[in-house]
Amino acid sequence: MPRKSAASFGFPTVTGSPERLRPPPDLGEPERTIFVDLVAGSKPDAFRNSDTPLLAAYCRAIALERRSAAELGAGDDKALARWERATKAMALSMRLRLSPQARAPNNPSRPSRPEPVTNYYDRMRLEEADSDGTDRG
Repeated sequence: MPRKSAASFGFPTVTGSPERLRPPPDLGEPERTIFVDLVAGSKPDAFRNSDTPLLAAYCRAIALERRSAAELGAGDDKALARWERATKAMALSMRLRLSPQARAPNNPSRPSRPEPVTNYYDRMRLEEADSDGTDRG
């Protein structure tokens, strides 16, 4: 009887850090990509489940701003109003502590810990979440 490899047992990986937020199922593809980029680029404990609606609204505002800027560049005058509304909604970045001013430490004399790097597999799990928020693998 051949010996089974350790990988065949499928043990769960325990890192001790909280699980990262997953994009809600109602986000479109551009907004979903923005959501994953923001969550993967932040500390694992930066967001709570209660932040999901606010973060989703912020991602929609970024996507709307990008579309409106492209339409404005193409000569659509009505895109200016949409672009202005989207940029006003981007004030959410301060509430979500995503802007450089919000991330600045209150006491700069304290040594800061290096931010953990999101590995490819965690990012892949975030991107491959089913529409109901469960993992495929």
